[in-house]
Amino acid sequence: MPIIAPITIKPAERQKVFCPVLMKESECELTSGIFCDKNLSEKIECAKVLDTPNIYNLIPHNSFLYDFVEYCNGITDAPDIFAFSAGLTAIAAILQKNVFMKWTGGKLYPNMYILLIMKSGGRKSTVLRVVKQILEKFDTAKGSLIFPSDITPEAFYMLAQNRPYGSFFHGEFGGWLKSLDRNYNKGFKEFLTDAYDGFSYKKLIKGPNGGGQLYCVNEPAINILTASTISWIAGNIKEADRQSGFMQRFTIFYAQQDKTEIALPTASIFPDELIEELRGISEIEGEIKLSEEARKIYKEFYLSEAESKKRQSEIYGSFQTRLFTLIIKTAIIYCVMRKDKIIEKEDIEYAIGFKLIMEKHLYSVYDKLIKDRNQEMLNKILNIIADNGGDIERSRLLRYTHMLRKDFDNFIDTLIERQSIARRTEKTKTKFAVYYKKIGS
Repeated sequence: MPIIAPITIKPAERQKVFCPVLMKESECELTSGIFCDKNLSEKIECAKVLDTPNIYNLIPHNSFLYDFVEYCNGITDAPDIFAFSAGLTAIAAILQKNVFMKWTGGKLYPNMYILLIMKSGGRKSTVLRVVKQILEKFDTAKGSLIFPSDITPEAFYMLAQNRPYGSFFHGEFGGWLKSLDRNYNKGFKEFLTDAYDGFSYKKLIKGPNGGGQLYCVNEPAINILTASTISWIAGNIKEADRQSGFMQRFTIFYAQQDKTEIALPTASIFPDELIEELRGISEIEGEIKLSEEARKIYKEFYLSEAESKKRQSEIYGSFQTRLFTLIIKTAIIYCVMRKDKIIEKEDIEYAIGFKLIMEKHLYSVYDKLIKDRNQEMLNKILNIIADNGGDIERSRLLRYTHMLRKDFDNFIDTLIERQSIARRTEKTKTKFAVYYKKIGS
């Protein structure tokens, strides 16, 4: 699979293009986001012909992912990319801690934190339910592969001490974020941040009489599949979540409705063949290694000028670093899906293509979040000026906003450029004072 830059179609240029499958001009969803009714195998062929980094480039024929997405197409109108993400989660979950790669002195497992974002009613919960139904078929005497969604940290540590693997499912990520900040969940978000990389964790749970018990969660392999809308994310995510690294662990799938809606979705029994295929994958055990060719491709991509620049980004640099860990995790999944333990050229190329797609989803979401938050701060400054008679001295305004001086100056410059406020300087007996006046007040 060639790794190249995607074709960019400007809105004004969206028109019918020649379809290599239908062999005639057609509205093409792979270049312009417009729905077409080709089936999954035809969409895969389109992606190959168009040579664009697209989710259909990443669904090899005769694979569990292909069969799973095809199955989901029959029961839901959720976007294919959500079905794809659910398939990845299913594989990562049933692997438990069976396979790993040696990584920075420890073990890297192919566990994933996945966040689906779409408008309300976008069938996000459907794919969560499908994966849960699959994993329930893998319950054993050791317990379930699904963690209770409302489990307390204390109960979780007690459970995970003997079984440090499993999956969380949350239908609303924003609400879960809010609950993680409550006192009774103190420290759990930090645990989940470290658990993504398989770091062992120790927690002393104090008893009522001053004693306590030490719980040890050794090299956890935890998956999270959750969903939300942009508005819920914007209302509940905090800057600390990004700065601490918690949000960097999440692979974001951001989708629009790309199918004809199904008025009456029907229930369907999950095929026994897919369960058996997953069961075969779950039996693979041991260390996963990179072939020399795969190692070379990964290293060249990591050190490329374009990727190096991305990691230097002030806003997205830390996200980019995590996306390279995602490449390895995804390559492991593609490798075991072939029932192998050596990551080959094709596996690493699929994983790099996945990274290129996921970063665009990341940019789409965070650019909107940052834009909305910036506008909120600009409105805050304007409201403070208005509440103080439409004219206020700089030092007072800075104090009332509770902002860092650097951020404050950036917002002030933006408001001046927009001609929302005007700056003036007045000389006093001891100094020059700067004032800001709201224009139109």
